[in-house]
Amino acid sequence: MQSFVIEESPCPHCKNPRTARCGTIGFCFNCRGQWRTDSGAATAEPRYAFTNAELNRLEVYRAAVRAGFYSEWS
Repeated sequence: MQSFVIEESPCPHCKNPRTARCGTIGFCFNCRGQWRTDSGAATAEPRYAFTNAELNRLEVYRAAVRAGFYSEWS
């Protein structure tokens, strides 16, 4: 299993100074851009580490947080 490594490498799309790398894929948390770090070419389709069912479940969780069901605050 690979994990994200935060780097001081600017995003080729939005020029955000800090990006992350997971294996050979670069990722920007600012613009959600993705690119291959070995060849430097941007990928056309985003690659997700999650299945469609997991992405749908994540959307439900995000909606619950927006609605106030879950919070960091007590």
